[in-house]
Amino acid sequence: MLRSAVRNLAIIVLFVSCNATWGQPGSSKPWLQQYTEYHEYNGIYVVKKVAIPCKSYEAFLVDANGKKLTPAYRDIGEFSGGLAEFASFQSGQNQGRHGFINRKGEVVIPAKYIATDKFRDGKTWVIYTVGKQFGLSYLDSTGKLLYEIPIKYYKNDFLISKAAVEYLCNQDTREDVIWWRGRDMFLLNWNFSKFDEDRINKSKNIYHFNFQGKYGIIDKNMILRVPVALDDIDPTYKFSGQGLERVRYGDKYGYVSPFTGDLVVPFEYTDTRKPTAGLFWVKKNGKWGCIDKTGKVKIDFLYDEATGFTGEDRSAVAINGKFGHIDKSGKIRTPLKYDFASYYNHGISMVRLDGKYGYIDTTGKFITEPIYDDALPFDRTTTTVERSWLRYQLSMKGKESFVGFSYKLNAVFIILGVMLFIWINGLLFKRVQAARARKTAAKKK
Repeated sequence: MLRSAVRNLAIIVLFVSCNATWGQPGSSKPWLQQYTEYHEYNGIYVVKKVAIPCKSYEAFLVDANGKKLTPAYRDIGEFSGGLAEFASFQSGQNQGRHGFINRKGEVVIPAKYIATDKFRDGKTWVIYTVGKQFGLSYLDSTGKLLYEIPIKYYKNDFLISKAAVEYLCNQDTREDVIWWRGRDMFLLNWNFSKFDEDRINKSKNIYHFNFQGKYGIIDKNMILRVPVALDDIDPTYKFSGQGLERVRYGDKYGYVSPFTGDLVVPFEYTDTRKPTAGLFWVKKNGKWGCIDKTGKVKIDFLYDEATGFTGEDRSAVAINGKFGHIDKSGKIRTPLKYDFASYYNHGISMVRLDGKYGYIDTTGKFITEPIYDDALPFDRTTTTVERSWLRYQLSMKGKESFVGFSYKLNAVFIILGVMLFIWINGLLFKRVQAARARKTAAKKK
């Protein structure tokens, strides 16, 4: 179920103070004197030399005797889960890429990412380049891929050309990739407050959240399945069902799994129907066709109109203004020859031919020939029809019971009654005026 907005959403931005506390070199270990600052992690040290603040600096991992365990890196962050993020040096104007080392200084995850974060609950996120976009994945502590957002489906967002990669002064492991939309700051990676994390962890499956009119989806393991880019979601299942939730990106619809949040059906369709009988009517290039819950096309995109499948295994479809019915396999079961054909209910469909309405069964045989001027489908075991200005109740066997005049004839009677009322009132008014005139003339004499 949708939570209206993440009220306590807490984005970790660049312009806040660091969690790690850096010590100043002291006299207990003389070799620390050569470094500007350091941080101890149970017998090993991350040390840093700052030549020119915010411009020229380098970091090392050293043991308790001051022996360097790593070459010089641009920066080394704090240890978490046995690993520490490091940023390598890189020639040119670009900052170095990011990876992870262990307590021995060994590179466990190579430095190939634009941005990342310390490990939490055995995983971290990483940002990297994918064509013209930045992408986002989650890794375990061995570097194994846990989940990769299919960023290519969000082609209008997260563009490299519109991103700002920012760092804290002297600390390249305090980095983030930011997209500004006016005054609003959008990220690929999202960090939540403890309050929201608790709510997400307690969610049954996935958790929708909203930021400045855009929606994202995160699972209970705090893995972002859909970035904050969706323009619409359907958690009330008005258009969703049967194992998929409809979502919209721009002017196209796709489907995600309501259990995992994975994008199952990409954004390809301009319209959709409520799914029925395991099939989803979707519209592409102006035509309707059917896909299953895996996104596989089951009925080709041929139809100008289509209704959901009913219990009779029938859907009313139309091509070039002619209606008929097909079954779930796509086989035509009623020839497309009618001016209109309704859905089936109680085994009966209403059809229109040459301006008259009739009813057929699932074999296409007429229960009632097209003789009615107006009619309604069999939503109940009886329906209402009209012919020759008379209104009847019609049974499923085609038996008529007179119930009154046509609604159109009633309207004519009402109009005639109003006209007659106006005429009589006008006649009476003229007589009153004539009587008054005669009295006035008599007084003058």
